[in-house]
Amino acid sequence: MPATPESLARVLDRVWEDQGRIGFLLPASDDNEVRHAEDPLSTVSFRFRWLPHRELRADLAELEARGIVSTDRGDAERFRDPRDPPGRFCFLCAGNIRVSNPKEELVPLRLAGRDFHAGANFAWIAQGHFTVMAAEHRDQEFTDDTLAAMIDLHAQTGGAYRVVYNAPHAGASIPWHLHLQTSKERFPVEDLPEGFEDRYPTTLRRFSDGPGSALDFVADWRRRDPAHHRVNVLVAGLPASPTIHVFPRDTRRSHATAKGLMGGFEVCGDFVYSEPDKRATFETASAELARSILEEIRPTAAEGPEVIA
Repeated sequence: MPATPESLARVLDRVWEDQGRIGFLLPASDDNEVRHAEDPLSTVSFRFRWLPHRELRADLAELEARGIVSTDRGDAERFRDPRDPPGRFCFLCAGNIRVSNPKEELVPLRLAGRDFHAGANFAWIAQGHFTVMAAEHRDQEFTDDTLAAMIDLHAQTGGAYRVVYNAPHAGASIPWHLHLQTSKERFPVEDLPEGFEDRYPTTLRRFSDGPGSALDFVADWRRRDPAHHRVNVLVAGLPASPTIHVFPRDTRRSHATAKGLMGGFEVCGDFVYSEPDKRATFETASAELARSILEEIRPTAAEGPEVIA
């Protein structure tokens, strides 16, 4: 029997709690901090997070000591995509996860007719931060099927989980395996009043009339420069009529000076810092800083005048 929205949301909530209890989720640091900065132009209250626990992502010895990464993982069993320059095994293939991260509980999902798995992100950014991975190893491309899966996941959770897509070179660090991100926490951009899209610091279009218009917009953006044009996408709002937020991106503007790589959380107004050398930047959190970060990755007029006019 398919899950109801209430039961799927409860399953994910239960998995999140269980993964924290058994130590798969990195514990929140006493130094975790959140600051808000209200922007008078857009009226959005941008969010800055200081999450030092995320620095443990690169500390393999510590992850092994905590049991997040297995010490008994053989290279032979793990799948590698031959296109990955460093030769890394795919961190999102379920078989690899079961070998390397045996504490991770994968939740099977059926989204828009395709199989996926949801796994709690051990280096979480927000409550309910899951990575939702395609069961088959296929590229991180935004297609009709990708958006359909996002809308289906959002609906199956009764709107409790908003869903984010990151494109390669626009937030996605694993381009070889399709995956989405979720959050139970409301993103700042969701509070942008209707008609204020042009006041938001980076390019944004919102669609509430179903996927057709959003897909046409994305296709037009991609056609203008197939080599560089990508999108970040957020699905949030009422489950029966969600709002599809589309952020046109140019891969030549993938980073912002005061933030680094810019993905879905960032374009939605959620700026996460964890590196010790970034503490000084976090201390300057303000609406002006948020606007400058987002304006830096905004496509220029030369990159698509009709789209961003």
